[in-house]
Amino acid sequence: MSKLEIVHLGHPALRAKSSRVTKKELATKKFQTFLDDLSAICVANNGAGIAAPQVGVNKKVIVVDVDPNNPRYPGKKPFPLTIVINPKVTKRSRTLENGWEGDLSVDLRAIVPRADKCVVTGLNRNGEIVTYDLDYSFHARVFQHEIDHLSGIMLIDRVKRKDTICETAEWEKYWKDKKN
Repeated sequence: MSKLEIVHLGHPALRAKSSRVTKKELATKKFQTFLDDLSAICVANNGAGIAAPQVGVNKKVIVVDVDPNNPRYPGKKPFPLTIVINPKVTKRSRTLENGWEGDLSVDLRAIVPRADKCVVTGLNRNGEIVTYDLDYSFHARVFQHEIDHLSGIMLIDRVKRKDTICETAEWEKYWKDKKN
């Protein structure tokens, strides 16, 4: 069980820019425990991902975990639990795809345009350089969404069709089965 708590829209950490994690900091037992706790809170809340600012920590860390059995995102192609330190989108396609997004820090859903493919680089928890060539659009979407959090950007900042912003309960009733 994670000792962390998810913070919600209005918390200052969600709008602040996060700082890079040094290799020295990454190697500490305290930071490694933080990575385990961040992963645990993502899984416990059925997230497809989470970023450190969502637990009030402004460090450049994201977790991605796409489970096809996740009730929030059923049937998506799996992406194993992955921690990326200091992630950066180094390349993105010019093709934008509209898709529904949710957020563990705000009980909303909305259609957000995102590049349908991207390349992300960063470090793994051992400080080794990793690169993810994301050609499945949902995986690319999750990585871009979580990386946005590191710059204080929320999904509502990316919404073009404002009429699609809705609380999750209303999304379940009225929007869930509609096409984008």
